[in-house]
Amino acid sequence: MTTTPALTDLERHDLAAIRARMTDWLKGPAFDLWFEADRDLECGGYYETLSLTGSPVFDNKRVRVTARQVYCFAQAQRLGWTGDWREAVDHGWRFLLTTGLRDDHTLRHIVTRDGHVVNDGPDLYDQAFILLALAETFRATGDETYRDFARGGLDWLRANFGHPDGGFYDALDQRDILRSNPHMHMFECALAWISVDPDGPWFALAEEIAGLCRKRFVRASDGALLETFDANWNPALDESAVIEPGHQFEWAWLLMKWEEAGGADCSGIYRRFYDIGDRHGVCPTRRVAIDALKMSLEWAGPQARLWPQTERLKSSLALASRTSGDERARYVANATEAAAALWQYFEGLRPGLWRDKMKGDGSFVEEPAPASTFYHIVCAISELQAFEI
Repeated sequence: MTTTPALTDLERHDLAAIRARMTDWLKGPAFDLWFEADRDLECGGYYETLSLTGSPVFDNKRVRVTARQVYCFAQAQRLGWTGDWREAVDHGWRFLLTTGLRDDHTLRHIVTRDGHVVNDGPDLYDQAFILLALAETFRATGDETYRDFARGGLDWLRANFGHPDGGFYDALDQRDILRSNPHMHMFECALAWISVDPDGPWFALAEEIAGLCRKRFVRASDGALLETFDANWNPALDESAVIEPGHQFEWAWLLMKWEEAGGADCSGIYRRFYDIGDRHGVCPTRRVAIDALKMSLEWAGPQARLWPQTERLKSSLALASRTSGDERARYVANATEAAAALWQYFEGLRPGLWRDKMKGDGSFVEEPAPASTFYHIVCAISELQAFEI
């Protein structure tokens, strides 16, 4: 069995060369492997993980993982995959529209492999991903059924999850803790929908969440992104509170997308988000974005998961696209470094697989590859393909 090789010296320092390698990896072995091995042809949906030999791991399923795989495969043809993207998407929807949905048409949280409910949900984070999957499926197929389903889903969320001071509660039975992370993904799905359903309710949703970010999520003292809040949107400052570099980068990218969609200027916010992530959240020796910072912006630990690398790549590309001269060169260099860091998670494995967690010494935790990470990888390589070098 072949394995994914390390980058050459040229590729580590040349964004165009890394882009070519990543594009070939994605449109060939990655989409091929996850289509062939991750579909559960017996029970429906997509498996949670593949072993590092490429075999499915039989376990309970978070339903949103299938929604994220639908999102990925709905873009596959545009990204150069020649496989049966429509079957990959339809396979996911067959599971989501039967096993994955509650009676109120919201997404369940966890089911057994054969479809018995473990946790019925619903929660806001999960609903954001079915809305995102609907957007990409509508974009790929033009089937208005998906648009109508999404509009109805948003109406349900507003009626059942809406917070009186803006935004949404996390869950029907969880009203004392609020989080910025599910709102980030609601923001993401709103931005995805704006371009394909401009007459829908999505611009208003994105505007609401951008305003909530400006008003509630930004720490006044330094501009860092806050993660958790009490029921009245006051920051939670207990010992578990952290700053996540990956979310600093991800919010920065989304706020730039919001400006491109016609939203208000957010440059003061997203530049601070990015700079905090870049200055405090990137390991000076391994050159990877770590998982978490303390509220003091000191490291909470050395672990670096795969997904923050994708968010650093996306936000660096977005900033490079709107700057020039030395400033642009800095962001291109950061994007190149982030892409090279991301590739390390693929090296030495069967092509199409990845590792999830890098330890402080640069080695990796040996564990199955999580399907949920494909969403981050596909989005990052899509942004890399679209970037004008």
